[in-house]
Amino acid sequence: MDGADRAGVGQAGERQLCSSLVRLASLAATWVLVATFPQGKLYRMDQEGTEVVALRAEGLFRAPAWAVREVLLHGSRYGRVSPYLAERRILHAEGCRDGASELPGCRRVWAYERYEPPLVGSRDFALRVEIVADDVDRGGDFAIEWDIDESHGKPPDGGTHVLVNRGAWEISPAGERTRFGYRLSTDPGSLPAWMVNIANRSQVPAVISAVEDEARKLAESRGR
Repeated sequence: MDGADRAGVGQAGERQLCSSLVRLASLAATWVLVATFPQGKLYRMDQEGTEVVALRAEGLFRAPAWAVREVLLHGSRYGRVSPYLAERRILHAEGCRDGASELPGCRRVWAYERYEPPLVGSRDFALRVEIVADDVDRGGDFAIEWDIDESHGKPPDGGTHVLVNRGAWEISPAGERTRFGYRLSTDPGSLPAWMVNIANRSQVPAVISAVEDEARKLAESRGR
């Protein structure tokens, strides 16, 4: 390869790199800050051509990671962490220890959940929930993900079924505090986008605050 050829390859590589950086910058620019709260920040991104709304929150809990992990694993027990939850039942479970049928004794579960929020009416779905990392006890990360999955049972007829609901919690220890990341993509369905936007600005920070409160209570009770 002579000098001209090498120069051409180099220029092509530079153009490809610049193009990739432009695409990444464009992607990053689509996230819009919609709320700040004591624990962190909430961002929103519209997915063009769909009704799906993507949310991303990140920040710091004033609670130890082991306690945050416990609350996230058992979120359905806490009314403020799972607001308006009216029914939850396990449909199927995999990767379970002897005698276990629910997280964290199982690695993944399929569950039916029904919510009764005010004004907008009942919403339900069947989803898969999976623990994808669980190393908090050794100073590592914890992550749990979920997505709509009707392979082990569908919601009963007659309700408004949510067709897009995927997300994750990711946490890592930071001394006596916990760094967190939260992701959620949902389709508001029959709800107007403006109503969903207003609800998300308050509801997501409220859930995050509830996780912190319950984790701090748990840590205090263990410390006594």
